[in-house]
Amino acid sequence: MIAQVMRASLSLLLCLSVSGSARSAEPVSTEGFETIVKPFFSQHCIQCHGEKKQKGDLRVDTLKIDFESPKIMGQWEEIMNRINSGEMPPEKETRPRPDDVARMAEWITARLQEASAAGQSGLGERIAFRKLSREEYANSIRDLLGVTFNITDPTGLPEDPDWQGFQRIGSVLTLSPAHVEKYLAAAEMVLDEALGLGTLPQRKVIHWSPFEIRVWEQFEKEYQARGIADKVRVDLVPNNGALDDRTLEIKTTGDYLVRVKTSGLRPAGGRAPRLRLYAGDLSRVLFEQDIEAPEDQPATIEFRTHLPAGSHPIRIVNAVPGPNPEDRRSRASDTRNAFTDLRTRIPWQMKFTDDEGRPIVPFLLLDSIEWEGPLGDSWPTKAHQEIFFGGESATNDLGYAHEIIARFAARAWRRPVNGPEVDRLVKLVEQTQKLGDNFEVSVKTALVAVLCSKSFLYLEEGNPIARSEKLTDYELASRLSYFLWSSMPDERLLNLARDGQLHQTGILRDEVHRMLANAKAAEFASTFPRQWLQLRKVGMFPPDKVLYPEYDDYLENSMTGETVGFFAEVLKRNASLREFLDSDWTLLNERLANHYGIPEVVGERMRVVALKPENHRGGLLTQGAILSLTSDGTRHRPVHRGVWVLESIIGKPPPPPPANVPPLNTPAPTAPKTTLRAKLEQHRADPNCAACHKKIDPLGMAFDNYDAIGRWRTVETVRNGTGADPALDPSGELSDGRAFADAAALKRILADDVDKFAAAFTEKLATYAFRRGMTFADRLELKRVVAESKANQYQLASLIELLVTSDLFLKP
Repeated sequence: MIAQVMRASLSLLLCLSVSGSARSAEPVSTEGFETIVKPFFSQHCIQCHGEKKQKGDLRVDTLKIDFESPKIMGQWEEIMNRINSGEMPPEKETRPRPDDVARMAEWITARLQEASAAGQSGLGERIAFRKLSREEYANSIRDLLGVTFNITDPTGLPEDPDWQGFQRIGSVLTLSPAHVEKYLAAAEMVLDEALGLGTLPQRKVIHWSPFEIRVWEQFEKEYQARGIADKVRVDLVPNNGALDDRTLEIKTTGDYLVRVKTSGLRPAGGRAPRLRLYAGDLSRVLFEQDIEAPEDQPATIEFRTHLPAGSHPIRIVNAVPGPNPEDRRSRASDTRNAFTDLRTRIPWQMKFTDDEGRPIVPFLLLDSIEWEGPLGDSWPTKAHQEIFFGGESATNDLGYAHEIIARFAARAWRRPVNGPEVDRLVKLVEQTQKLGDNFEVSVKTALVAVLCSKSFLYLEEGNPIARSEKLTDYELASRLSYFLWSSMPDERLLNLARDGQLHQTGILRDEVHRMLANAKAAEFASTFPRQWLQLRKVGMFPPDKVLYPEYDDYLENSMTGETVGFFAEVLKRNASLREFLDSDWTLLNERLANHYGIPEVVGERMRVVALKPENHRGGLLTQGAILSLTSDGTRHRPVHRGVWVLESIIGKPPPPPPANVPPLNTPAPTAPKTTLRAKLEQHRADPNCAACHKKIDPLGMAFDNYDAIGRWRTVETVRNGTGADPALDPSGELSDGRAFADAAALKRILADDVDKFAAAFTEKLATYAFRRGMTFADRLELKRVVAESKANQYQLASLIELLVTSDLFLKP
């Protein structure tokens, strides 16, 4: 019955989340209509689609932009597609110049982008519901209850859809029936852990010896009889794991302390061995780290992880690329051949060292693994003490339940609660007590309802009775905290909201400074660049293992870590946005530095490294993550790279390609090897492609010196054809006539145009902050923010402050 009540409540939420009054018409940008569209229609279209004749029921001389009409916007899209593909005008008519086609396509594309932004912005509605992303949900649970919710586990939440890379757009994050069950189960799970309503869980230590790690318990007595059981160790060579997954039995959900005693030997000039513990049923890496410790001086590595109750197969791996371990047995296969020391290797086993005892492969030697937990600082739990604030002396009646629920709901919903809201929840307590539940379990049922309500799962902005022109202080507190912390407001923000002070410019400015200095601002420093730059695409097309055998998860994570860390460093320094375009520094660890060919960087910690011109790096555009996400796993993709620059850096997405674009020609096997650039030159010979590719291709080909995984090169490796691999030519000319010799020169040009980049960046930042696309109505205020930011050289933290204190930030 309780579950039915909860499901009914969430079903009502589905209705509420899509309700709202009709939007008022969104202002439309008409810039360029008279100078670009009308002349094109008059010269090429009016004869067949005008007042006297309307072929295909299309009339263009009266066609306007109407964001509220899918039919009209669909007609504009059809016009763009037909003009772009060369279908219109018909072949017998005079062909428009490629530049005119490009301008027309760009104009229509911009209007379609505006229509898309207006359609999902929610502007004009009396009340807007903007659903929390799954990361924000987990962060809010952490700050509310002090427990971890692993969003990627099978018991977690589905991945959020994106709009132009952003995974927090209100109208895109819908609530489906699948979410209903997930949120109900999640609320039950986190409250069970946070409140600990059962008996005190016993803290235990589970010890795995080498025999247990190898699942060789039946052989342990035999080794004890031989007097060498204490010398047995688990040997792991590259690309190799323990013989079988070892099952970890966890009885109580919670945090666990894990200790691994291990040695790690690194060959001279080679990589360190890398220990990885992976929970197969959770599809989660629990721990990963390079290990360097002598054979006779093992290190004890400690880490903390959150585990749900259940049976978890744990895979223990030396996560360094290497040959297939089955090609030559590297591990002991019976009781006679277990590893005891480096001098007992059998001839047919893989050698770990040379004749002098020096390591020749990166390998691990495991002595033991311990799992201790669940960990807890107090009993009853801290959350239990805060929620059931009356302690043991409290009277467990409905009046006390009313107080508990009112306090919890106000915190969870990030605003004051009213009497009827609390009364409905208290009735749940009363109903479940009648069914036989005790007081605490009955109250927990009401708390589950709080966590499954629209006021927790959504940010609510606006007034259902009359349209608001300004956010309330509580709405502003939530907008600010979910912008900079991806979590709920803290006590200080809520107190300022309660006192009606948060709208004051000075107060807002002080709060931005305080919040950016808080450790929780790391969420913004990580999440915003990942979404702005679409870093989730890194690894989407895994590099071919034959072409790029050295590519692995560690390198991929290091690439993403460089880009995210670079953004965080610019924010920390309050440096200029210009640094994103070009810089004389970056963040590297040893793995990525070796990939780039930059010496003297040791260890896996990311740190600031000064760059020299011969490093061919600096800024975002030459970072491995950016270069690989715009490749396809086998080769670099200049067109994809150019489109990415237009979308993410310049803020001017190109029109979509016409349908049925022919693939690049494949040269005959006997033909001389040729670069991808030369093949694209043939492609651009098509007049229907030339105008758009004139803008796209130079921006992508400037980075031809970087292969599909971001390595520097001077020649292009071509598999088919005869002769030597051809030399690369990264030079180009922008559509405005400015020429450049290579990527470094292009970056300087973009840095000289920092005003344009600042405008594009600010729009991306506002999209993230407001959880909606920016519309024509927002442009004037965004221009003011950009203009004010120019006075301080577009410093990043200062730009955030200007956005938060702008009139636009205060509006629903």
